[in-house]
Amino acid sequence: MDDLTPLFADPCWMFVHLAREADVGVIMRRGPTNWWRLTLWDTRRDRFEKGQWFRGRVYPERCDVSPDGKLFVYFAGKFKYPETGGYGDTWTAVSRPPNFTALALWTVGGTWGGGGIFKDNRTLTIGYGNAHPNHPPGPLRVVDSWPGATRSWMTGWTAVAAPCNKHMPEAFRKTLGSWTLERRAQERYPWRKPSLYTLYRNADQPVALFEAQWSDFDQRGRLVATAGGRVLGAKLRKKNDLDWRELAAFHEERPERMEAPAWAQRW
Repeated sequence: MDDLTPLFADPCWMFVHLAREADVGVIMRRGPTNWWRLTLWDTRRDRFEKGQWFRGRVYPERCDVSPDGKLFVYFAGKFKYPETGGYGDTWTAVSRPPNFTALALWTVGGTWGGGGIFKDNRTLTIGYGNAHPNHPPGPLRVVDSWPGATRSWMTGWTAVAAPCNKHMPEAFRKTLGSWTLERRAQERYPWRKPSLYTLYRNADQPVALFEAQWSDFDQRGRLVATAGGRVLGAKLRKKNDLDWRELAAFHEERPERMEAPAWAQRW
């Protein structure tokens, strides 16, 4: 597969959070409309464990996975959908992926200040929120005042262009050995339009250009991406073009009710 562009005809959108110390990825799938699903990705064996669905709004840029891949923090809201239990419109929660069922939860009540970042496997920095009595943080050490400007999903990336206007595209680079991957957003909201990626050799020799909803080097240094509800891995061919191979396809999934297993409902 040389060109990912045809895949974008499918409305399904996916983003991935990669664990820093384990061969784990948490896939966030959006579609149809306001439905989201979590899938746990074993990046070493390319095995995928499908998880729960959530109807509402989730903010991928304010989510994070613990270094060992066992916990997931996310910022979400219901807005148009009825809520019960005193959760309000929005909240920050910690769950066991691939489940949304909250272990710890902080009510926020707006779109400002929610989200979190794992400093280590048991230390979590969060933004504004009030702890919910039914969802204590358990073994977590919680540090307040999450710096909203820090993007957990850009860990290991370096900004190479600071736009004058927040609505303008942004560019980031990530280097692994002799390879550098550059990401340039073509839209303020990445789920509306894919980002433009350039693969460089020795930081200044462009060898491949492609569009993807998300792309990164996985824990083994493999170039991976998502497009059109599919997870793909790439190899560089002699002609300096990328040979994409489909690892999994989720574009035909439809929402279904799933209860979190017992191990995902307790600390």
